[in-house]
Order: sequence, then structure tokens, then C-alpha cells
Amino acid sequence: MDTSDFVSRVKRVRLDSISPAPNNPRGTIERNESFERLVASIQKVGILVPLVVRELPSGAETEYELVDGERRYLAAKELRLPMVPAHVVHKGKVSSDFRKLMFHLHMTRDQWEPIAQCRSLVDAYPELDTGLQFDEKSEWVARLADELGYPKVTARDRIHVLAWPKSLKEEFFRYDESHPNRDVYSYVLAIEASVVEPSRSAFPNFYNHGHPVETTANKVRESLLKKMLSGLETGTVTNREQIREVSPLFTKTLEPAKKKIAVSVFRDLVERKDFQFEDAKAEITTRLPELLEERPAKPQRIIASITSLTRTLEGYDPKYLEQAGAKAQTRKKLADDFREALEELADAAEKLRKRL
Repeated sequence: MDTSDFVSRVKRVRLDSISPAPNNPRGTIERNESFERLVASIQKVGILVPLVVRELPSGAETEYELVDGERRYLAAKELRLPMVPAHVVHKGKVSSDFRKLMFHLHMTRDQWEPIAQCRSLVDAYPELDTGLQFDEKSEWVARLADELGYPKVTARDRIHVLAWPKSLKEEFFRYDESHPNRDVYSYVLAIEASVVEPSRSAFPNFYNHGHPVETTANKVRESLLKKMLSGLETGTVTNREQIREVSPLFTKTLEPAKKKIAVSVFRDLVERKDFQFEDAKAEITTRLPELLEERPAKPQRIIASITSLTRTLEGYDPKYLEQAGAKAQTRKKLADDFREALEELADAAEKLRKRL
């Protein structure tokens, strides 16, 4: 991807010559404490990170359209700044080109929430708008990892959500706009990764019974999405683990009689409006208790945890320990405990590495 004309053309432009983006992928900008701090910072030192705008054709009401920097743009309007610094993207660039450029910028700055990234991915890759078939997922995971620099675990999670059909994506996008603090993305991801994908593999007859696999999968997605959104509103769904707790149903090694029960519980979850995630868990507990025996974590989840911990440790400054305890004796104990924990972690990691 050629970014040369994007990064080199920074100039000051009139604020009133910029029109806001019609589809801001971050959703509604909240005028909260964080926004007020941004306003105060810009008032004091100016805009340090330029906006990104694209040239509009001659004859348009404004000269530029905002591509990136919605919060900085609104803060500048509040301060009535006459001019702002901006990267100017040539008008010949198509939407998908600069959306991909934005991904490189935002992945570095880590400002977009996952669901905002999903919205922008649809803009950058229009093929994702209508959803994906199951056999297309792996190809798209590799593509996002290659073109956008995503870790493969992250790319897989985004594709799990973007595989949904357009109508369902629009439904949870709208919900996110009106309930930005509910983290609807993580619930949708749990439905796909912990229910749809494993049930498709464990219950092929359910998915192939008279309908294309994707058609049945979309009915499952729609049913569980409605239950999830309703549960968030009524308080019966309070965390994504309630969805993940259904996953024991999809154990492949069940004997035929037990598997019949598992399919029956899953069918109730999908088809009965009054049958909720908690009801499925209760059925598993009473009718299939052997499925609740402790099972090893999935390799993907272990890998994701290791990756997250690695990043945390890489950025951890020992000076933070000074803030954790006022007394020197407390700080020393924390440091000793820290070293001991790191030694145990390193030892366990090395032993596992040798066994792999």
C-alpha cells in the first residue's frame, strides 16, 4: 500500500472548509470528561496530530471531507479555531484506499474500539458488507493479517463478527450506537465463536437438514442475537460468559443418546423464544452433568492470553510498584513477589515449550 502522498501533504486548512464524515466508524462522539480534556489540551498546545481530510470535487459545498479526527475536529469547532493542520488525501483516492490507510494509523494509536474497526472494515472491504460463508473465513483472516498488520487471533475475531449477514450487522451496529457502554461486540463474538462455529461442526445434520448451511447459521445468529439484546435490556444477560457456558453442548465425543439430548437443548435455545442461555446451562447441569467436568482450555484462548500477558509485561515499568505501596517494606515485598511470579511463569513456559 503506497502511503507517500498521504504522509507528505500536511498543510493548514480552514476549519469551515471541512465537512464531517457522513459515516464516522467510531459512532457517536461523547462529550465526556475525556473530550473536555482534549479541548483543554488543544486550547493549550494546539492540535498535535493532524486531521486527515480528502479533497472534494470542485463545485462541492466544502473543499474537504473529514476522514479521520472527528474528536479533534469537534474540539476545534468548540474552540472556534480558524485553521487546523491536516493530511490531505488526493480526491482520486477511493474510499477503500484511505480506510486501509486509517487502519495503519489507528492500529498504531490504538483508538478504535473493535466494533468501530468492524464498521470501517466494511468500508475498506465492501465484500464484507453482506457477510461470509464459513469456508471463506480463513482466507479473510489471512488477508486482514497481511494487509492491515492484525495479529491472526485479532483478525479471526473480527472476521467472526463480519461473517454475519448485513441485516444482523446493521442491527447490532445500531444497538452499539445507542448503548456504547454495553460492549455488544464481545457478545456477538461469543455467539459466533462459542456457539455457531462449534455447533456447526458438532451437529452437521442440524445445519444441513433441508437448508444450506449458511441459511441455517443465519437463523441461529438471528435468534441468539435477539435473545442476547433482550437479555441485556432486561438484565438477564450480564456478561458474555453466559453465552460461552452453552459451548459444552458441542462436545464431539458424546455417545448417541447423550448427543441427542445435546441437540435437543440446542434446538430449544434456537427455536423457543422463552428458552434462554441460563435455561440451556440448567439443562446441561441436570441432564448432561458430565459435560461440566473440567476441560483443558482451547489452544486459541491460551495463545491469546499469552499474547496479552506478553504485551502487558513488555510495557510494564517497575516504577509502577512505587505507586502500589506507600511503605518501603510493602514495595519490597511486592517486588519480591513479582520476581517469584515471573520465575514461575518462565519455568512453566519453558517446560511447556519443550513438550510441544
